[in-house]
Amino acid sequence: MRSRARDALAITAAIGKAARRGILARSGTALETLGRLRRGTLFFDKTGTLTHGRMEVVSFRGPDWVKPLVEAAERDSTHPVGRALRQAFADTDRRLEAESVEVVHGGGLLAVVGGRRVIVGSPKFVGERALRDHTMEEHSDLWSRDAITPVWIAVDGRVVAMVGLEDRIQSEAAECLRALEERGFEIAILSGDHPEVVRAVGRRLGVAEDRCHGGLSPEQKLEHVKSRSEGDVIMVGDGVNDAAALAAAKVGIAVHGGAETCFAAADIFLQKPGVAPVVELIDGARRTTATIRTNIWVSLFYNAAGASMAIAGLLNPLIAAVLMPLSSLAVVTHSFRFRFGSNSVANPR
Repeated sequence: MRSRARDALAITAAIGKAARRGILARSGTALETLGRLRRGTLFFDKTGTLTHGRMEVVSFRGPDWVKPLVEAAERDSTHPVGRALRQAFADTDRRLEAESVEVVHGGGLLAVVGGRRVIVGSPKFVGERALRDHTMEEHSDLWSRDAITPVWIAVDGRVVAMVGLEDRIQSEAAECLRALEERGFEIAILSGDHPEVVRAVGRRLGVAEDRCHGGLSPEQKLEHVKSRSEGDVIMVGDGVNDAAALAAAKVGIAVHGGAETCFAAADIFLQKPGVAPVVELIDGARRTTATIRTNIWVSLFYNAAGASMAIAGLLNPLIAAVLMPLSSLAVVTHSFRFRFGSNSVANPR
């Protein structure tokens, strides 16, 4: 069997096995590349990747008249923050309509509601566009240290309210990150969330503080990916803010529940939520490359043994012709028998 056909057979089998486990590879090249990596940097987005991506409002400071303005501005939002604010403020008595909404990815949004200019977003984003409130700055710092994301609300050029949002960490995330480190990867977090919130989440997951990067725009995430001189970078994300970084990484992995733009930029899509599918993917990719290597050795050994026996006169041409397909049969059988995935996240492959 020719080498290209032999390799393609193992890769095709791997793609099919992966798909049955909810792992969709855009091409066999992505699986091959991932399987060859024995070390490198694995960047994770935070929201929706390491966390559940279902933010809940846990605190509100400000006047109630702000809530209908925010609900109108966030009514069509698909971002986890926007959805949380819309749901929390949906039961207000007044229902307003937004005249215009401009979304700034990685920051927040600017809207006009009932003739009033409304800005909703991170403290940095809102603080650069409206008069800041020092009391709210102090509360933002306190919330952030408890992994509560502060969101500021400005109306007509002045910060008037703030909301605290909490997003629970995936239950298996810490164990899976340790498993990935055992497999040779350096773990880092890239997030548009408040830097102190990202560091707080990192502490709970066992990620070093200097590898927890918060307050990043999509362009800054891209720069982090490009800055790795060795180039062995895997990016895992689920949002529009991750699309450029996913496309620039050696392997981009989009996770369940993400934005359509994110899927288009990624090499591999995980249909299951959580971090465990990433471990399963890497183990499966490594088993794929191991299968390819084994197939090569089987073919080489079989052909070398057959040629040697023929030269020694131990095989006549007819018997050699009959036995030759057995090499291909062995390769085909081995390619389709290997198991894609992990036995356990605790056992590196």
